[in-house]
Amino acid sequence: MSKFKEKSERIVEALGLDWAPIAGKFSNSADERGENRKLRVCEALNVVRREKAVINLSEDNCTCAGGQHYIGLNLLSLERLATVLSTEHKAYESVEVAMASLKKQLQPVKRGNVFILGPLAKFEDDPDLVILFANPAQADRILGLASFKGAEPFMYYPVSNICSTITNVLAKGMPEINFVSAFERRTHKWSQNELIVALPLKVFEIAVESIPYSGFGTT
Repeated sequence: MSKFKEKSERIVEALGLDWAPIAGKFSNSADERGENRKLRVCEALNVVRREKAVINLSEDNCTCAGGQHYIGLNLLSLERLATVLSTEHKAYESVEVAMASLKKQLQPVKRGNVFILGPLAKFEDDPDLVILFANPAQADRILGLASFKGAEPFMYYPVSNICSTITNVLAKGMPEINFVSAFERRTHKWSQNELIVALPLKVFEIAVESIPYSGFGTT
């Protein structure tokens, strides 16, 4: 049994999660087990959790310009991104308002040519981050476990999509809760009670190791 399969099972059991953890890893080459479907990042996450598939996302098959930007596959200018968010997604009143917000946010960088998403249990090499679908109580517990050996507060950026959380987690090296945008909830018919918690691998591993000792590790 791989170490990640065991850790995946431990966190599912401890928190009572409905969905197994998903891992994300940047690489310059695709995973040989992976599929190259044309998907948005949020769609790819849905495919992984429901089908337990491994998905290779690249500039060629990631179908969302915003998603390509936020995971660093094809970086957009802030002006172009502000236009997309204000006119297509209607997330901001105007391009000017979008620009003012974006300038205060963490910016993505190119980390590889491929972003590999798959069940954590299938990973042999270390992924860059771990993503959990959780309800509020479960989200509180995973962050409590992750904080057992020390933690700092983190800033939440409003109008945040799943892709930007990937950027934020890797840029800060800290966990993040994503409330899941209205657009993504409508698209995938996700529960109103569902959140996404993303953690750098080292923080996730601290959380798993803390299960026997932390009050957040027991029901």
